Amino acid sequence: MENYLSIGEVAKIRNIDVQSLRYYEKLGILIPAYINPQTGYRYYSMEQLMILDTVILCIDLGIPLKRLKEYVDSEGQLEFERLLRDGKKIAEEKIAKINAGLDSIDRTLRHINEQKAFQGRTGHYSRYIYERFILSIPCEKKMEAKTYEKNLTHLFDLAKQDGLHASFPHGTISAYSDGKYLGTKMFLEVARDSSDKAKFLPGGNYLCYQEPREKHSDPTAIFPCELFAGKDVDVIVSSMSPNTYKYDKVIMEFQVIT
Repeated sequence: MENYLSIGEVAKIRNIDVQSLRYYEKLGILIPAYINPQTGYRYYSMEQLMILDTVILCIDLGIPLKRLKEYVDSEGQLEFERLLRDGKKIAEEKIAKINAGLDSIDRTLRHINEQKAFQGRTGHYSRYIYERFILSIPCEKKMEAKTYEKNLTHLFDLAKQDGLHASFPHGTISAYSDGKYLGTKMFLEVARDSSDKAKFLPGGNYLCYQEPREKHSDPTAIFPCELFAGKDVDVIVSSMSPNTYKYDKVIMEFQVIT
């Protein structure tokens, strides 16, 4: 048995437990090169260490153990190239997902930092807001908290289905024509995307006003009437992003581009 390693030696060399090796054998992905018929002791060849390394790598990449058997050929050999190509694809998908998550965090942090100077403002004020991309659905002009949260969950689900990466800012957009109310949509901000399902909101100087979410005044009573006269106007009501969050103290910012 000079050219073989016992199951205990393999476990020690690769710093894994014996039960894991037995489990890999049970799944048919790492069969011992030799099993002593009298003692039942299991032995592995030196070449099988490479197979074990590949198995461990693919487990780290997220390939389910039961799927690894799909990469074992009729002679019990692991198909390295096919397995590694599939593992690479899974790793790339994970990296893309992580990068998307980091991008969402960065956009939310930028949103928080941009609003620090305006939190707690009273009355009207003007500020520049960068261009935004949103996903939206029709909704009522005024919603109860439960309805709002259900719609928000629906928007997050839609963003996921469409491959859009959502971030924290959300709210409503109400359309007016010459002061006449036309309808409201609830929106969720998403990363810039080529998808035609993401609507573009232009950057520019916005006239703004803050109030608690539960109050939600009529925009025509908040902003000067001349802003609506003879024009098509979208009034955006967006959530402010504070450093600390309290559900019962959410502040919404009314925004109209000027």
